Amino acid sequence: MPSGGSGGRRTHVALRATLLVTTCVLALGSCGVMGLMVGVSSRTSSAALDASDAARYRLTDFPVRQAASFAEQYASLCLTYSPEQDSERRAKLAQYASAGVDPECGWNGAGSSKALSATWDGTVEELPEYGDHGRYLGIQVRTADGALTELTVPVYVKDLKDGEGMRIAGDVGQMPLPARADVPEVNQNHEVTDEKLADQLKSQVLPGYFTAWGASDATAMARFTTPDATLPATSGLAGRLSKPKVTEVVALVPDNVQGNTPYTYPTGQNVQLRVVVDWGDPQGETARRAYRMTVVNTAQGWFIKDIRGGVLDPQGGRADSDRSGSTDSPGSPGSSDSSDSPGSADSTPSASGSPSPAASGTTVQSSKGKRRPAH
Repeated sequence: MPSGGSGGRRTHVALRATLLVTTCVLALGSCGVMGLMVGVSSRTSSAALDASDAARYRLTDFPVRQAASFAEQYASLCLTYSPEQDSERRAKLAQYASAGVDPECGWNGAGSSKALSATWDGTVEELPEYGDHGRYLGIQVRTADGALTELTVPVYVKDLKDGEGMRIAGDVGQMPLPARADVPEVNQNHEVTDEKLADQLKSQVLPGYFTAWGASDATAMARFTTPDATLPATSGLAGRLSKPKVTEVVALVPDNVQGNTPYTYPTGQNVQLRVVVDWGDPQGETARRAYRMTVVNTAQGWFIKDIRGGVLDPQGGRADSDRSGSTDSPGSPGSSDSSDSPGSADSTPSASGSPSPAASGTTVQSSKGKRRPAH
């Protein structure tokens, strides 16, 4: 028995030693793996992109916006001329152009012209001799005589990354104005309108709201807007327009209210409006503006939730009959305040009335055809 007990103790000690060695081996292995991971993660990495990455993400693209601004400035100078300012004009043009470009930008020294605005029309054509560094840009210029002229301006840019080192790389050419399309007609026959609601809002809600909105009178606007009204609905025009007269309101009946006449609007129901307003401008003239609005029916009446500018013309087509899109004018406008430094990227009463009584009452469906908002 004693010998047997001694053998058992030796076996137990050997087992404990084996477990200890195994644990140490595993710990050393874990430390090695962790060290390898830390070493890899601590390596210095570069955020720089190689040429293939730059090409893949189109980071070498021509800086069109900067070049267009440069071309706009040049086109404005080009179409602003008079004999009294010929020397000054020639010096300014030279700051933009390469050595062989016409120093007069096509002017023969006679007559006068003043550019009022110059705007890139969005067209871009490759200038193959300069590869990625050159483009032909279309610039539309309006002059003081009312003419609109399309000029094609070749621009070279040395530094594509920063858009620096620009030059007008050739003479400009006058082209026809881009063609304008006929707008497709929009079928609104499926719309159901509520004339009674429209008349109610036109007489009881919208006049007071637009008076407050035009003046940006926050206190008065709060009487007409919902607590969650959008920023456009609660900011206003800061007095730029005044004396509003609501001339037309179209109230569109929501799908869930249709089918039952007369209409009943539950509390919380949104209704979309198309509204035309005649404003008085600072010169005392009438300015007609159109809006898309959202009104909400509440227990206290109808309140404005949102307002957006612009209303679709469902008739489509075109207002003019001239499809040529060209002009015979020799000049076109650019910025009248031309920069002397080429390459610069840069060269607006109390409310009356209150919400109508709760509109959970009924109205009668309109069988009248859709009216086209006046513009």
